[in-house]
Amino acid sequence: MIIRTPTTLVQKKFTRSLSKYINPDRSAKAIRQKFLDYFIKDCNHHFVRSSPVVPYCDPSVAFVNAGMNQFKSIFVGHQEPKYKKVANSQKCIRVGGKHNDLNVVGSDGYHHTFFEMLGNWSFGDYFKAEACELAWKLLLDVYKIPSDRLYVTYFKGDEELKIEEDLETKEIWRSIGVSTDRIIPFGMSDNFWEMGEVGPCGPCTEIHYDHLIGSENRSSLINKGLFDLTELWNIVFIEYNRNQDGTISILPKKHVDTGMGFERLTAILQNKTSNYDTDNFDYLIKAVEKICSKIDRYKGMYGEQDWNNLDTSYRILADHSRMVTASLADGIIPEQNQKLRRILRKCFCISTDVFQREGLVKELSNYVVDSLGPVYPEMERNIAYIHQIIDYEEEVYRDLQRSAQSEWGELLKQNENLKFLDVLEAPSLIPAYKDLMKLKPKEINGEIAFKLYDTFGLDRSSIDKLARSLGLPFEEKELQLELEKAKKRSKQKTAIKINTLLYQFQKESVPKTCDTSKYNFSKLKDNYVFEPLHVKVLRIIHHDEIVKKIGPDTFCSLLLDKTNLYSEAGGQVSDRGTIQFEKAVFIVAETENLNSYILHKGFLKCKGTYSLCVDSVGTLSVDEENRMSIMRNHTATHLLNSVLKQLKGATCQKSSKVTEDFLNLDVGIFGPKLTTHDIEEVEYKINSIISKRLEVVTSEINSQKLLEYDDIITVPGEVYPEESLRLVEIKENDEVISREPCCGTHVFNTSDIGNISIIKMKSLGRSTVSLSAVTGLKSKIATENASEISDEVSMLQKTVSENIDKPDVLNIAVASLRNKVIASETLMPIYIKQKCLKDLDDISKRVKNIAKVTLNEFIDMEMQNVLDSKVQTTNSNKQYIIHYLRTSMILENVPLQRATKMCKNIPVMVISYTDNIVQARCCVPKQFCTENFTADKWLKESVVKVFDGYVMNVKGQSEKLVCNMKPKRVNIQDWDFLLKHSMSAAQEFVERYL
Repeated sequence: MIIRTPTTLVQKKFTRSLSKYINPDRSAKAIRQKFLDYFIKDCNHHFVRSSPVVPYCDPSVAFVNAGMNQFKSIFVGHQEPKYKKVANSQKCIRVGGKHNDLNVVGSDGYHHTFFEMLGNWSFGDYFKAEACELAWKLLLDVYKIPSDRLYVTYFKGDEELKIEEDLETKEIWRSIGVSTDRIIPFGMSDNFWEMGEVGPCGPCTEIHYDHLIGSENRSSLINKGLFDLTELWNIVFIEYNRNQDGTISILPKKHVDTGMGFERLTAILQNKTSNYDTDNFDYLIKAVEKICSKIDRYKGMYGEQDWNNLDTSYRILADHSRMVTASLADGIIPEQNQKLRRILRKCFCISTDVFQREGLVKELSNYVVDSLGPVYPEMERNIAYIHQIIDYEEEVYRDLQRSAQSEWGELLKQNENLKFLDVLEAPSLIPAYKDLMKLKPKEINGEIAFKLYDTFGLDRSSIDKLARSLGLPFEEKELQLELEKAKKRSKQKTAIKINTLLYQFQKESVPKTCDTSKYNFSKLKDNYVFEPLHVKVLRIIHHDEIVKKIGPDTFCSLLLDKTNLYSEAGGQVSDRGTIQFEKAVFIVAETENLNSYILHKGFLKCKGTYSLCVDSVGTLSVDEENRMSIMRNHTATHLLNSVLKQLKGATCQKSSKVTEDFLNLDVGIFGPKLTTHDIEEVEYKINSIISKRLEVVTSEINSQKLLEYDDIITVPGEVYPEESLRLVEIKENDEVISREPCCGTHVFNTSDIGNISIIKMKSLGRSTVSLSAVTGLKSKIATENASEISDEVSMLQKTVSENIDKPDVLNIAVASLRNKVIASETLMPIYIKQKCLKDLDDISKRVKNIAKVTLNEFIDMEMQNVLDSKVQTTNSNKQYIIHYLRTSMILENVPLQRATKMCKNIPVMVISYTDNIVQARCCVPKQFCTENFTADKWLKESVVKVFDGYVMNVKGQSEKLVCNMKPKRVNIQDWDFLLKHSMSAAQEFVERYL
């Protein structure tokens, strides 16, 4: 027998075309639809849409890697299924963990990062017999696959778990018509499915497909890793539960979970050895050939025959473009998902280095959307978003490429083996390599590997490549041990932080605090009503110790049986409130949620020596004004997030802070930067929504219901609860304005927000901007401030021309208004603030520009005025001039030479001050010079001495006749005093020596 390999054709006598058995329409689209039609129309299953490729409510997996992921909560018994029988095609990604196909993609014909899993499920309805019958009928009767190409496996039992051989399933397959020699038993690793270390599990039966037809039975080769003898369909019978102690118990309900690889099925039905030869992929390969026509066409070569890795590059691009498009369509942000970013950068690298085409990934995403968009509408809906993210990431990649090439090039000179590393896929390789060079280790042990992982963000694959490049041994198991130790340390730190109190509460069986009343408020006409709550003190904590009673004015924490105060979560700060006891009031400053034990922190206020004791009862009231401010700000945060996304496209919330005073939203914007004009538009749109008095609807749903919604905004990486998940929606007619899962408290109507003013904008890096805003009364104040200051700026603009001869007055007015605008206590919309500052800058420039035009005139006018009326006379009737040139306030460069030139026949000293720089010039006509009275001595003993400056001789002239002071910086607050002092000193010198 000859076994087929990707590069070897099989002898003809061992192959047979399936074309005469299969419906002529065997396109991938038709194959998928036949599956869905069979189960939904013929077998009465309900269709459920594919969940996003990153689960909303499951922190245990980074990506959805199997069709059953969205039904885990049903399997574990946390949720009741909406339907008993369902079917779908689920988008799946495998790029890490147990199922990591990333590093082998492209090297063979069947591994993929993104794939579709066809599945049907029974939740407590049919079980083994019907599941097997449904599968067999579909394969033989619908897809017309010959039974002599199929093998089935079943679970052979496990002595340790005391589970017997699944003879029931074996008998079911025999009764269906499968010959005994094609029914093969396997153990735990192959035919027992488990969700995790604990939880639902059960035996499974698999259907395998033989790509070769010959005279002999190949059942002995099942599960031996042969690519031409592959698993097609896995049918899991979930009937057990794996307990914490490792034992197995029987579940009250039995479920069926099946999964069939769509790409494998398509290859079988299209009679292809490689999945890349099917129409799931070949349209992408043809697209690359068309776009990059100067590159050699795809030949389908593997291994050594693909000597330049060109065909491998074709396959990688075809695979990765599907994964990238599916991920981006589901809202994954590469900046926060390093695996996706690394795959994108690998695509960019192949596009430019191999196919010599920038923008290729974006172009291919169009082809993916054309193919998969009708099946997964979110791709068509988010095509602009997909393009925007790809453009942004490619620009980041190019910038990184430019900056990294130089430094990496220098390192390559030191060690040419580094050329096998792709620094653009993992930029932190550079600092990681440098760090290793300092350590000079003989091996990459667990401790060093963990540092590379934890400090530099290198994954196992990158660490392994780096170790190979340096010729250092690396044992991956040691890294795994270090990672497990780190997890334990993290858990221990958390445990230490909360363990003392929590342990005591649990040891004493103290009931957890019921806080559902935090959502119990209503609206009567225009007023919100927050009902007080009768509460009981269960414990009193002082200095982390549980005490029986507490006196007045002592900071402590009260653990109550229930509360109507909100504890900090989801970016929203905790409520404040009061607890009215019989003879005292407890002022609640904040609350803290300690694993559902809610501590109310504050002070007891009372007259006399009253003490509050455990078991005291009181009435807890919310600080209504504080809560209303928080609710206004939180609903406004949702609107801000939503309107930003509408305006800028590819955005994602990084974090938020909602307090009673302000709201803050840190948001990633992957495209053109946010401008003040954008801010003005965003603010206008939000205020327009507010004015429409739209209802804010909060509903409680579970994770299954969440998957049914479109236009939902989530925080990337956030894990949402499976049950009692609160969804906050604002709609205008049928149009969704905002829809977010959120645990916070919100107003009932947008009109209750009052107004919003965005008061701060700060850049936090290349993509992230931080926005702060106020609502309600504070927004009203901000608007009034803006109107008042804008009017003042406008008035100043109008008076520039008529006061141009008073530049100091204008500059003082500009400085005063500028300080008013930027003062921290001045609330103003940021776009108006920026406009006012620009207008003030324009006024300053205008004053200086006008001064430039009439410079000579101003100086001449001022100095002529001095000569006409302000010439000073000594006691001996000798004339002189000491003058501060007021015109200098509006000049950039002060020509003191021109000022002194008009005073040829008398001693003159002129001082100027502009832009915090003081200068001086002194001229003494020759007939006035004496041994004690010269220009340099006069300047040195007066202005230079007062300002602690230096003289500067004038080239070509005697310092006795002309001398300048070097420019000296002087603070504006010191100017007036120093000026008067220097002029007085100059006058005293003249009186003494002239």
